[in-house]
Amino acid sequence: MKKIYQLFIVLSLPLSLVLFSYVSGSPGGKTGSPGDGGATCTECHSGTATPQSAWITSNIPSEGYTPGETYQITTSGVHQGVVKFGFELTSENLTGNKTGTFNITDATRTHLSNGGKSVTHTSTGTAPTGGAASWTVNWTAPASGDVFFYGAFNAANGNGNNSGDVIYTSTLSVSEWVLNPAITGITPDHVQPDFVGELSIAGMDTDWSGGVTTVLFINHDDPGITFDALDVTIQNNTSLLVSISVPAGFPIGVYDVQVDDLTLENGFEIDQLNGLESVNQEINFQVYPVPATDYLYVNADQEAVIRVLDLQGKTLMNYVSTQKTSKIDITDLKSGMYLLSVAINGEQTSKKWIKN
Repeated sequence: MKKIYQLFIVLSLPLSLVLFSYVSGSPGGKTGSPGDGGATCTECHSGTATPQSAWITSNIPSEGYTPGETYQITTSGVHQGVVKFGFELTSENLTGNKTGTFNITDATRTHLSNGGKSVTHTSTGTAPTGGAASWTVNWTAPASGDVFFYGAFNAANGNGNNSGDVIYTSTLSVSEWVLNPAITGITPDHVQPDFVGELSIAGMDTDWSGGVTTVLFINHDDPGITFDALDVTIQNNTSLLVSISVPAGFPIGVYDVQVDDLTLENGFEIDQLNGLESVNQEINFQVYPVPATDYLYVNADQEAVIRVLDLQGKTLMNYVSTQKTSKIDITDLKSGMYLLSVAINGEQTSKKWIKN
């Protein structure tokens, strides 16, 4: 009988050591990830892992992570009647290679595992509260690429062996925040042919503080007509102050604005509005829509003479309005900027409008 008792102690000792060691954390490589070969806690505990949604969360923005930035990753589990709760969390790229860097923030309840490539619980980090448990860890984002977090959770019944426990898995995917730089506007956006002065160029998601090589203005209808900015002052990542000089007689028209490899089409205009565009408060009229595509509508209180002019002052269309609202067919006009002149009882005024 004594020999049987001693043999029982020897045979049961390895299993006890395994169970005791796992109380202080996963042995590593049991997250259910592709890089871990799909292995979970069911490698040691009975049953089949049950997938759960939203058991892994983060404060990574919905737009995605910024390379090199550090974020908080939280793993949480819920199971009614659980006595001890354990977990392992890892992060991988599309090919199943580990990516990003975990940094422990709660050494009492969590520690690194699997050669620092995953995070798991400690022996004091398994106690649930009301059937739930959660753990947090910092994670520093990699240089690029989609990232997938994988977690396996063990809701243990505390019976001291590997039966009766329930295993869960959860995942979270995040992407790199890819910037979409663009030129958003020019102020002022139109000048006369003899203009000498400064323009402000605004951008979005640009990195102009790193340097700007070229600011170029290109005639939209004739790309062979261009002029460069004389000087460029970088105010910040998204703002430039440029000096230009437009020679008298330089072709009027709409120009694309190019800052290195970014282009804002139809962003700038050279026109001759002085002497053409005028405001007469005695005449009340409305023009819509602006920009217009097929038809332009003009509302005037009285019988009016309506003219459509180009920016040189040449009359392109001429109407006599007998109704309050006039509908003008502009389908034959090219895209660009025009003037609309309205004359009532010898008084005249004009407004600028755009044809798409």
